[in-house]
Amino acid sequence: MRPFSDGEATRSPEPFTGESATVLGVPSDSWINLLDQTAEAVADALATFDRWGDGGDRPDQYLLDQIADTAVLEMLKPAGVSILSEESGFLQGENSELVIVDPVDGSTNASRRIPHYCTSLCVVDEQGPLVGLVLNLANGERFHAIRGGGAFLNNQPIGPTKCVQMSESIIGVAGPLPDDISPSQYRSFGAAALDLCSVAAGRLDGYIDPLAHHGVWDYAAGILICQEAGAVVGELQGRDLIHSEHSLRLGPIAAATPELLNQLGVERQIDR
Repeated sequence: MRPFSDGEATRSPEPFTGESATVLGVPSDSWINLLDQTAEAVADALATFDRWGDGGDRPDQYLLDQIADTAVLEMLKPAGVSILSEESGFLQGENSELVIVDPVDGSTNASRRIPHYCTSLCVVDEQGPLVGLVLNLANGERFHAIRGGGAFLNNQPIGPTKCVQMSESIIGVAGPLPDDISPSQYRSFGAAALDLCSVAAGRLDGYIDPLAHHGVWDYAAGILICQEAGAVVGELQGRDLIHSEHSLRLGPIAAATPELLNQLGVERQIDR
């Protein structure tokens, strides 16, 4: 996929039911296909888009967010799933599963043509995150994970580093770095989903949101990908990260090892 070339026509979703998407408790390709098609629909919608800096209907929204959200809803609504989108809120579906989606995570990056933004999608059932997919819309990198099935970058298995010392770590941060955290280096890239995937893939040793200002759509897929890769995750104040409240903001934290997670200020690791 080349996100900025002429896009193919948007594909119609294949017939889909949540009931047929699991085999012996393991999600079948139906879930991944649905998320893939949805992310690719966003990429297609933005392939020839040229109004990157234009605002949307809300003061904190870009037009690109609205375009992407429309593409997402056109794919997910016919599937019958419930949807929680940053842009359009909660939409009740016919099936019990919920898809949490950020049509464009890193919208400000996209508006400035900084190539670090993505579509993030996560299927959630009564046990929590089930399938997650993060597509980097700038370079086509595709991260995905299935609960109990590992994590992958472009279909190749990934895993975190073995870093246990803060002084040797490279940490991603959303906002200012807390005074009591002193990594070897830190980065602030501006797209939580991709930053979490970087922890899962061993590019970063950890990630922290010290301001606790992220919606669940920013990190739901990313934390599943982290956990399935072998990294550990937590929340700034020990709260459960997965929920369906559009207004709730939390502080996701991820680390390559439990030791590093503790040094990031998290006492309670969130179990898989």
